[in-house]
Amino acid sequence: MQSNKYRELLQQLESEELEHIELTPEVYQQLMAIYLYQNELSNAKLLWMRIPDKLKIENKELAQLNLLNLALHHNNYADFFKHINYNWSENVKSTIDDLFARQREEIFTLTGNAYVSIYEEHLLDMVQMAPNELRTHCASLDWTQEQDGDRVIWLPKAKEIVPVRGNDDQLLKLTEFVTFLEN
Repeated sequence: MQSNKYRELLQQLESEELEHIELTPEVYQQLMAIYLYQNELSNAKLLWMRIPDKLKIENKELAQLNLLNLALHHNNYADFFKHINYNWSENVKSTIDDLFARQREEIFTLTGNAYVSIYEEHLLDMVQMAPNELRTHCASLDWTQEQDGDRVIWLPKAKEIVPVRGNDDQLLKLTEFVTFLEN
């Protein structure tokens, strides 16, 4: 539902950009925020290049959105969460809040898939959460907690490994089936 709402707004804003010579900074801000939310980083970069230099200098929020884009381009989540802590205007606040929530969930998904364990302080640095909020969120994901002296280690829930048949196994089974059908 959210993406449909943003898709319609995006089409409206892109049409407005094509029809008008000079746009307000608010239109550029909304376009950039939606591109970031939809993970269209190349479109956000191209939009940044189209924005007049005067607006880039005068409008700090546009520069902040560009910093978010650069952080996402470089997969630097620490910078992303540092730059997203900004007093956003009302026209982009809801989109930025959705982007923030989506990126935070992506961090937990990536961490759960890539790590067997992670120290709590490293996870706190990555997701920029309060310790109590992190504990609640990790518990909701069924992650377990261990102690390493005075440090807390989070263990993501182990994923079930789906057995994958090799190509040779599949070819052998197919050959046996065809042989059965022919006889």
